[in-house]
Amino acid sequence: MHLVWSPPAWLRLAAGGVRTPRSPKTSHRRADERGAKLPPVSLDMCCASLVAARSISTTRRPIPEPGRGEVRLRIEACGLCGTDLRFYHAGPIFSGTAPGHEMMGSVDELGDGVVGFATGDRVVVEPLQSCGRCDYCRNGRDSICPELQVFGIHRDGGFAEFVTLPAKRLFRVPDGIDPHVAALAEPMAVAVHGLRLGSLQPGQRVLVLGAGTIGLMTAQAAAALGAGEVVLTARYPHQAELGRHLGADRVLTEDEASPGGLQKLGSEGPIDLVVETVGGTADTLRGAATAVRPGGAISVLGLFDGEITLNALPLFLKENSLVWSNCYGRTPDGADFAAAVDIVAKHRDALGPVVTHRVPLNEIEHAFELAGDKTAGVVKVSIHP
Repeated sequence: MHLVWSPPAWLRLAAGGVRTPRSPKTSHRRADERGAKLPPVSLDMCCASLVAARSISTTRRPIPEPGRGEVRLRIEACGLCGTDLRFYHAGPIFSGTAPGHEMMGSVDELGDGVVGFATGDRVVVEPLQSCGRCDYCRNGRDSICPELQVFGIHRDGGFAEFVTLPAKRLFRVPDGIDPHVAALAEPMAVAVHGLRLGSLQPGQRVLVLGAGTIGLMTAQAAAALGAGEVVLTARYPHQAELGRHLGADRVLTEDEASPGGLQKLGSEGPIDLVVETVGGTADTLRGAATAVRPGGAISVLGLFDGEITLNALPLFLKENSLVWSNCYGRTPDGADFAAAVDIVAKHRDALGPVVTHRVPLNEIEHAFELAGDKTAGVVKVSIHP
């Protein structure tokens, strides 16, 4: 069976080329930890600007002012994601947008009507803006809201010194945690969401395909959420080492991760849940279909390029579930982000080595070059002002 991928509205490039984002309200006010206004340190800020394919640099912009229900965040760290790389190569939806959605920072100023936060609070960000009115939003599925916008794609994100965001999208992080590690809460939330959609149960055997950041976070999250065994596939030695460090019970080489090898793995013991994190042009779903047990599930987190080929017969005969996951949501048990923050906080020391490169904002071009070279031992590149 051939599946044709049609990108959602938030991911499609604007017809006729890129567009210019709306200008945020700006101010130069600051607040101390008691909420008192302070004189500005600077009239503007440093901010990355993606203007066209493979054209990113830093510029100066006015410091934005938070609107009603918003806060201004002083960015401390922001991870560079595979989605950022895709838009870097393809070009932005909105010309001049500051990328970056894996944000960690401290609250710098509160907009009108904001309660529950104070200046100085250390937080991570669920970088979504949805309508809040549709059935999807009312059921915690903001990521499929027809009006969804993503900070770092449609609106300015975290590759900047400051950014304004809805206060309801913030999650506190413990004092003392490294900002670059705290920013891993975003990809960890992606992993938690994928595992929840795959109906992970304690004691189950989980196979994670791919050992990039999302694959590694999925291995860690599966172990933390009670998986009985976590098997991970890794392409590079440094990924395999990190996978073991993060709780994978077994790491397979590329040869062992072939469809035949995965079928053998499944015959050794039932694979209850397979999580695909590679996407691109990888032939991973064929192996997932051979490995998963009858009645088991496949959760797809990887973003595939164009058409994929999938032999549906094994899935049909085994009555498998095939689910797709694009970011995170909220359930009666709580937000995926809240669970992710808890996992990152508890495993902060183990997660430290995932952040292999820390690059200052004024070297943003170098950061994108690093992130695109997986052979150089790169896992996560993180930006800081």
